[in-house]
Amino acid sequence: MPDADARQLVVEHAAARDAGLLERVGVTVVPSARRRRERVDADDVLDALDAAGPEALVLTRPPWSEPTLAPLAALSVVTGREMLWLPPDLGRAAWAVALIAAWARTTPADDLLRRAQVAAGLATLPPGRLPMRAWGPDDAPVPAMTSDSLARWCDCAWQECQWCDGGGVGHAPCPSCGHRGVPA
Repeated sequence: MPDADARQLVVEHAAARDAGLLERVGVTVVPSARRRRERVDADDVLDALDAAGPEALVLTRPPWSEPTLAPLAALSVVTGREMLWLPPDLGRAAWAVALIAAWARTTPADDLLRRAQVAAGLATLPPGRLPMRAWGPDDAPVPAMTSDSLARWCDCAWQECQWCDGGGVGHAPCPSCGHRGVPA
């Protein structure tokens, strides 16, 4: 059971599904588009954002990689929600979401944000920087570390972005603004 103060997450349907989080307390899932190639419904997005509350952390793949998610990104920004870009690849995005959701249960909001930024960045890096293993239905290559070990590593690896108030892991795009300004 999550702590009462656990940070709520808003997650796109496909990443939540592949992460096994469709029914998880503390995770609000934005329904997928009703038809292929349509965008997610703006009213569904606003309902999800309202249900999760103003302090929720929004996790989504960028609209350039998944155009159906454009309303989720746009409405998150317009309503003042904190949003992180997940990796464009669904398998890696789902891994990052699963990890962030596990941490959200017990991690203070500021620490969670930094860990989430590093996890999202790690999932974008090419294999070889850390020991890797296959994860999820698509066998996405992800770091072969336990979530506790990875949380400690993320706390040490976080670096401030040169362009925004966010940050992440070196050599990866900033999950807050998308710029490759996170120093090495």
